[in-house]
Amino acid sequence: MSSRRTGVSAVRNDEARATAAPVVPAQETAAAAAAPATGIAALPHGTIDVVFLGGLFLFAFVGMLIIARPVLVPMTAAALLAMTLMPAVNRLRGWGVPHPAAVLIVAIALVASIGVVGWLLVEPLNNALNTLPLLDGLGQRLARLGRRIFGAPYTDWLSERLTEAIPNAALSARLFGGVGEAVALGLTTFVLTFFLLLSGDLFLQKLIRVLPRIRDKLKALKVVNSVQEDVGRYFATVTLVNVVMGAIAGAIGAWFELPSPMLLAVLVALINYVPYLGGVVNTLLLLVAGAAVYPALGEAILPPLIYAVCAIVEGHFLTPLIVGRRTQLNAVTVVFGLVFWAWVWGIPGMALAIPLLLVVKGFAMHIERLEAVGEFMGR
Repeated sequence: MSSRRTGVSAVRNDEARATAAPVVPAQETAAAAAAPATGIAALPHGTIDVVFLGGLFLFAFVGMLIIARPVLVPMTAAALLAMTLMPAVNRLRGWGVPHPAAVLIVAIALVASIGVVGWLLVEPLNNALNTLPLLDGLGQRLARLGRRIFGAPYTDWLSERLTEAIPNAALSARLFGGVGEAVALGLTTFVLTFFLLLSGDLFLQKLIRVLPRIRDKLKALKVVNSVQEDVGRYFATVTLVNVVMGAIAGAIGAWFELPSPMLLAVLVALINYVPYLGGVVNTLLLLVAGAAVYPALGEAILPPLIYAVCAIVEGHFLTPLIVGRRTQLNAVTVVFGLVFWAWVWGIPGMALAIPLLLVVKGFAMHIERLEAVGEFMGR
C-alpha cells in the first residue's frame, strides 16, 4: 500500500509539474515577442543613469578646464617640469648633496639658463625690430601676387579687412599684453615647480601609506616611477632635438644672411616643441625671413627648403629612434590631443598636449581596465 501511495503521489507531482511548467516559458515568449516589435533593446534603468551622469560629468569637466585655465595651466606645467627635473635632483642627492641644496642648485641652473638665453636675444631682437620695414615690402609683394592670382577686388578687400582687424596700435597692445601674460605664467610655473621639487616624494609616500594592500602599494610605486621616467625622457630628448634644429636654423640664417639668426634659432627651437605643426610654422618662418631679404622667389625659397628636409629627417627617423617605442604616440592621438588642448588652453595647451597624453598613456598601460586605451594611443 505504501508503495502504491508513493507511486500515486509521484504521478500527481509529475502532473502538477507538467501543468505549472509552461507558465514561465509563456511569459518569456511573450516578452521576446514584444521586444522585436519595438525594434529597440531595453536597457536597464541603472545603465541609463550611469550614461547620463557620465555625460554630465564629462561636460562639467571640460567646462572646468576652460574656466580654470589661469590656475590649471601653471599647475600642470609645474607638475610636468618637476617630473623632468626630479631625476637631476635625485642624481645630486646620490652624490651626497642634501635635498634642499640639490633643489636650489637645479633651480639656479634653470634660472641661469633662461637668463643667458634672454641676454643673448637682446641684440638680435633689436635687429629684428629694425628689419620690420622689410616686411612691409614683403606684404606689398604678396599683395601684388594675390592680385595676379585672385584678382584685384578680392585682394584689396582682404587687405582692408586685415588692416581693420589688426591695426598697428592694437597689434602693439596685443604683443605687449601677450609678453606680460607669458612672463606671469613663467614666474608662477617656476615658483610652483620649486616647491614641488622641494617636497620631493611626499605625495607619493602619502599615496603609498594610504593604500591598504602591499600589492597596491608596489603597483602605485611602479606606475608613478614609469610615468615620471617616460615624461622626463620625452622632455630631455625633445629638448636636445629642438636645440639641434634651432642651431641648424641659425646656421641657415647666418649662411644666407637672414635677419637675426640667433633670434631665428631660438624661435625655431621653441616652436618645434609642437609636433607636426611646429615644423610647418618654422618652415614658413624661414620663408618669411628669406622673402624679406631676397626679392627673387628662387633665392627666398632655398632656406626653408633646406630646413624642411632636415625637419623631415628629424621627425620621421631621428626622434622616433631616440625616444623609443614606449613613449611613442600614433598620429591620430597626437592630432586629436593638439586640437583639444589648443581649444581648451590655447597656445600653452598645445605645448602641454604631448606630455599630458604621455601621462594618460603611462597610467593606462599599467592599469588593467585601461590597457585598451593605452593600446589605442600607442603606435
